[in-house]
Amino acid sequence: MRIPPRHDRSHDFGAMTSMIDVVLFLLMFFVITAGTGDQALLLPTPLARSGSIDSPQAGATSGESKVEITLRLKWDPQAGRTVVDMNGTDYVDLVALQEILHRLARLDAGNPVVFSPAPDVPLGDLITLYDTCQAAGFDTIQFSARSPAP
Repeated sequence: MRIPPRHDRSHDFGAMTSMIDVVLFLLMFFVITAGTGDQALLLPTPLARSGSIDSPQAGATSGESKVEITLRLKWDPQAGRTVVDMNGTDYVDLVALQEILHRLARLDAGNPVVFSPAPDVPLGDLITLYDTCQAAGFDTIQFSARSPAP
């Protein structure tokens, strides 16, 4: 007597199982990504008091202005040290420049500081000035994408 094979089923559930897996993965993806919340609520926005009207030009007419402090670092091969051009004034003594940066930060720490180092400037000098700006309390410290012309 011969036993009939079991593979002659009337339903094939193999294709249905993989479709259910795909649907569950899509459901999990949408639930996870939808639960992140409104990104606009994460942005810092100064809101006016209830019932008041503020004009964006009100802050600009108060006399406040930001001065960008640009530090162009160049290597002087004759002297063997880094020369820093801060807004048109050359500084050879980094200690004196650090004192000036501390004074500028005490006046207004909101002024942005932009570093523009030449490729041959030692990394130690750049890090020292960056640490000085952070210790002085500047709010914005940035790096320029272009190095200064030689």
